[in-house]
Amino acid sequence: MTVSISDKGEIFLQETLVGREELVARLLAIAENRTSRRVFVRGDRSVDYGAVMVVMGSLNAAGFNKVA
Repeated sequence: MTVSISDKGEIFLQETLVGREELVARLLAIAENRTSRRVFVRGDRSVDYGAVMVVMGSLNAAGFNKVA
């Protein structure tokens, strides 16, 4: 599964635009609550690295330990 952050700071789960507050819930639903699934996080070159780390931290806190 892929989470992308656009140059405008928008978050996409696969191809769907999602809000930061709903990202984890949607990802858990797609993953069928299997937090062992691998999640790839991609950020546009112009996105602040801190924004990428916030998203990665949220995923890790939700139990997704295979975040790359």
